[in-house]
Amino acid sequence: MSDPYAIPQGRRPSYAPLVDQIREEVSSWRQGGYAGASDTSKRLLEHWFHDEHQTADGAPFRYYFAQREAVETAIYLYEVAKSRMMSELVTRFAVGPLPVEGRSYPRYVFKAATGSGKTKVMSLLIAWAYFHKIYEPESELTTTSLVVAPNLIVYERLRADFEAGKIFREDPVIPPEWRHEFDLLVSLRNDPVSMHSTGALVLTNVQALYERTPPATTNPVDLLLGPRPPKNRSQERPALVQLASRGRVLVVNDEAHHLHDQIKRDTGEELTIWQSLGRLHELADEGIAVQLDFSATPRNQNGRLFDDIVADYPLAQAIEDGIVKRPIIGELSGEREAVSDDAAIRYQQRIGAGVAKWREFRRALEPAGKKPLLFIMAESTVAADQIARYLETISDLTGRVLTIHVNMGGKEKGQVSKADLEQARRWAREVDSDDSPYSAIVSVLMLREGWDVRNVNVIVPLRPLTAKAEILPEQTLGRGLRRMTPPWSGFEEQVVIIEHEAFRRLWDEALHKEDDLSVERRAAEDVDVRAAVIAVEPSKLEFDIEIPQLTRVLARSSSELSSLRPSDVPERRIPLKGSPEAETVKYTGRDLLTGKVVERAEYPLPVADHPQPVLAWFANELARETRVVGQFAVLLPLVKGYIEERIFGRQVNLADPQVLATLREPAVQEIILTALRQAVDERTLTSSAAVGEPKPLLLSRTRPFLWSREIAVADKSIFSAQPCDSGFEVQFCGFLDRSQDVAAFAKLAREVRFSLEYRAEGGRLAYYYPDFVVRLTSGACLVVETKGLADLDVPHKDERAVRWASDATAASGVQWSYLRVDESLFARYARDLRSMEQLADLVYEHRRAEYLRSRPAGRKRSREELLSLMSQVSDKTRGVTGVDEEIRRLRDETHGW
Repeated sequence: MSDPYAIPQGRRPSYAPLVDQIREEVSSWRQGGYAGASDTSKRLLEHWFHDEHQTADGAPFRYYFAQREAVETAIYLYEVAKSRMMSELVTRFAVGPLPVEGRSYPRYVFKAATGSGKTKVMSLLIAWAYFHKIYEPESELTTTSLVVAPNLIVYERLRADFEAGKIFREDPVIPPEWRHEFDLLVSLRNDPVSMHSTGALVLTNVQALYERTPPATTNPVDLLLGPRPPKNRSQERPALVQLASRGRVLVVNDEAHHLHDQIKRDTGEELTIWQSLGRLHELADEGIAVQLDFSATPRNQNGRLFDDIVADYPLAQAIEDGIVKRPIIGELSGEREAVSDDAAIRYQQRIGAGVAKWREFRRALEPAGKKPLLFIMAESTVAADQIARYLETISDLTGRVLTIHVNMGGKEKGQVSKADLEQARRWAREVDSDDSPYSAIVSVLMLREGWDVRNVNVIVPLRPLTAKAEILPEQTLGRGLRRMTPPWSGFEEQVVIIEHEAFRRLWDEALHKEDDLSVERRAAEDVDVRAAVIAVEPSKLEFDIEIPQLTRVLARSSSELSSLRPSDVPERRIPLKGSPEAETVKYTGRDLLTGKVVERAEYPLPVADHPQPVLAWFANELARETRVVGQFAVLLPLVKGYIEERIFGRQVNLADPQVLATLREPAVQEIILTALRQAVDERTLTSSAAVGEPKPLLLSRTRPFLWSREIAVADKSIFSAQPCDSGFEVQFCGFLDRSQDVAAFAKLAREVRFSLEYRAEGGRLAYYYPDFVVRLTSGACLVVETKGLADLDVPHKDERAVRWASDATAASGVQWSYLRVDESLFARYARDLRSMEQLADLVYEHRRAEYLRSRPAGRKRSREELLSLMSQVSDKTRGVTGVDEEIRRLRDETHGW
């Protein structure tokens, strides 16, 4: 499984004609620090994708790279490349000729695999348009958005996220310093649109946007003068008219492949959503700002991908990244179809295999509180009823079968029947809940989008053995792709499709060709659905560990930035360059046909001759590096004063050519930016004293969870097994379990919700999840980090963990310490270690020796070296011979800073 959050090193090419070239440009733009984007866009991108986040219950939260790339693509195309119309996209990004539609407003299409989080991308782009409009004086975006669903089931799914602005409150969409500016009211279908708030979001289904053709009139006056206008203007397509009265609109379409669907009215007229959007563009002042279309299958009625796809995240990649379940085709051997009018008898073997596999999932997942669903997709409503009646006769499915009838013909083909509509909307919201009574769902094969529930683990598609049947394999599979657990949970989820040869041929032709997706096939009985359930064992409560809950000590705020003065930044004494020499570039003109040189010249290079652009560059770089974008007016005078007064050892005139020439030197730029960055970080990244919270975190309160990676079994742990990420962690569990002075320990999975916020490399706020917690026989406790390869953030994590241990000791009265154990050191001495005290002594002595070997004789230790050494020998090894004395010496040496 690859990392769904990391920037990938390689990509499979896209079949969408614009995507590969767009990806290349967006990647270069990302590496260049979003050059050319507005301050608003930079701040949002930094907040979303560089800062780390947590949910309200302490779980880690990060946006997938696929979500990040989609957002970056939209911002890059609209704001930086300014490729907004299809003609501009084709000219810049197309490899070959493409048809260009004459649409009068921008449209971007995002191909995103089912389950890859399209709604979160929508929320980020809606917030981007909102803040861009507020903060950028020349913005052509808007604070008004229209989100359109193709049917009521999808509408209900979107409603769960957008109603009352839920997604903007629960996800880290809004930077903390901008929350007071976010005044966006959400209106649901048939609700009035807010006219007084700064922003408005209207969520509706597409049918609410269509306008019925007025009946033909026989009144001779009306025939002469035309139809009478409505008495109240809001009677004319209320949603569109109210939206239009707010001005420019951002349009977001979910399941956008329905854009080509047509709906027949009583008059026989065929209308599409394009007509409604065209009308909105006409009504609104300045029209539609941009239309953003999202779909897992953005194809027209002929099965051809939309030409204006700008981002492509295929299903194959989503499976490899672990964002969705891994599909397994369960093959049946010796299957024979019975001759019967009753579908339950005709397909009894496949239904039986599906029930058997569902039972295996139920036994495997039940200890973790997960409820798998069996999804049977019948060929008709009659067959669905027959199969449902049969399932009701099975004891563990009696009263647990949900049947959904879907129209099989006419203008509403594939839609839930009106008789079942209200119940279906409720079921769509509740079928994944812990309280849902259902274990099996039976419906027709043509069930459409919106039923992408998370708990489906077995799908049984039933259809005649002919490839002529109308089916999209990805629609069938889409019913079970969404995960029950997040990708970081350590559990590899599966969805099993009980299938036959005709479906496999369709799969190969439709999905493998486009997405390069090879689906694993196994005999149905060989599909292993087992996973380790990590749970608290009630008989081992003596091994429970109480972890103090402390308030956060780090937060970033720009409120104190205005008080920062040049005199607060350390002085530097950089010598000025001599009289600047004019730099030149040599030019040679060569005839293209003959290759002969026809001219030579030497031209002077243009150099900065005015201080203002130079100061602006420094201020922008400082803002980017410290992530306090939006404070340019505060940073510019700080930069100016610092360079004038503190850099060169005396007051200088910024217009002096010698000064400007010196400021062009990369080494000088780095010195200036480093000093300013540290000062800004110290002023904006505030640290407060940690305070103990009333309720400590108890391991015994951890809910059961599933784990598919390595595990270790231990006697001295409250958990049934230890969820390990590597063989080193498995070995370390064995060491802790046999250590003479260890009373209890646990390998900490993220479900325990123990994390520490810290200041990572580059000054960003991040979260650190320690590996182990240990209680010694003396009553003292340790937080232990096992490390294979050290990265740049390791010293920062060490420093934060040391401080946490000190704060936890003060808050709880229990001695807490921190220890980092490197794999190379542990592997060398593991056989001889008998206790944690021995290990702590070994770690300290090894790092002390390493430090002394690497320290040049007679050189005074730098602040960074002292901090690093302090983190290595601090309270984590209290009581070890020689450590207390060393700590006292270090504290004497660090006195004063």
